[in-house]
Amino acid sequence: MTDKSKLLETLSELSEVWQKQSEQYEAENDEWWNSLTEREREDAFYAVVKRIYKAEIVDQGTYRYALYEVFGFGPGMYMQGIECGYMELHNAIYTHEEMRELRDRELASKGIAVETTTVELKND
Repeated sequence: MTDKSKLLETLSELSEVWQKQSEQYEAENDEWWNSLTEREREDAFYAVVKRIYKAEIVDQGTYRYALYEVFGFGPGMYMQGIECGYMELHNAIYTHEEMRELRDRELASKGIAVETTTVELKND
């Protein structure tokens, strides 16, 4: 067996172990969730969404910023966040300005002129 084929075999084995551990964690996490009372699930939901809102909307931070600064996790949660879909969710969130820019570029690519107006809000 060549070094390359041995390396590929080892990587394949590691991938299988990772997949099994991921599935086991997923099952254990679902079991934990289902064991909570309705109030505990509501509290967990509120706590998580509040932090996602702060990291993504208020602070407009990076994926790592959300994990480490807002949630207070260590680097060990980096892959867990990917596994549960948080990184994909993070990357799918756009600010209003980014959405306007995307809209304007798309319309401009079709030859449609865009006129942007701003509205000032006054506090009386």
